[in-house]
Amino acid sequence: MTILAIDTSTDYLSLAILKSGRVAAKFHKKADRKHSMLLVPMVDRLLKKAGLKIREIDCFAISVGPGSFTGLRIGVTVVKGLAYALKKKIVAVPTLDVIADNAKSFKGVICPVLDARKNKVYACLYKSDGKRIKRTSKYLLLPVEDLLKKVKAMRHNPLFLGDAIGLIFAGPAKISIKDWHPKAEIVAMLGAEYCRKKKFVKAEDLEPLYLYSHECDITGK
Repeated sequence: MTILAIDTSTDYLSLAILKSGRVAAKFHKKADRKHSMLLVPMVDRLLKKAGLKIREIDCFAISVGPGSFTGLRIGVTVVKGLAYALKKKIVAVPTLDVIADNAKSFKGVICPVLDARKNKVYACLYKSDGKRIKRTSKYLLLPVEDLLKKVKAMRHNPLFLGDAIGLIFAGPAKISIKDWHPKAEIVAMLGAEYCRKKKFVKAEDLEPLYLYSHECDITGK
């Protein structure tokens, strides 16, 4: 299976093509809010680099958030259009899962945190044995103080990663990593697993992952 993966959830634009389980081409650079200008030309460039035509893509894997509302809408809109026109499959991958995978070699609790404004964060908790990651909480939108209470109750200092590190410096955040931005090759790998499980989304049903100010899971429109 050949998968084109896209992430526009942060200030980076990340693209990757996964062909037969291997990354055939990838792009990952800061976009400076130019996702709408760069996305389609970079998809074309990536396809040429991989020696593929757009019709040879079997499935689109899209990072659906939470994250930048504008960025997510751009990515989702492009994928919806391509998948609908080409009659291809789509898998929707939560962005927090993608971010957490950056740290899967870490043994312990992993907590990606994204700034949701007004002293709130998007967050999720995971446990890693150094090889595999397991999500242990719902996808959350909550005040920083409430997240720190959850972390304290676990009696573990997690590995925090994301753009909201500065909001939790007063809490138990003693470890963090800089290379946290969601990468499309991870979206592709996770997307491949979704494909194996046939967790496809129809183009007309694809939407960013919206969270509300209480514990919640993935929601629809």
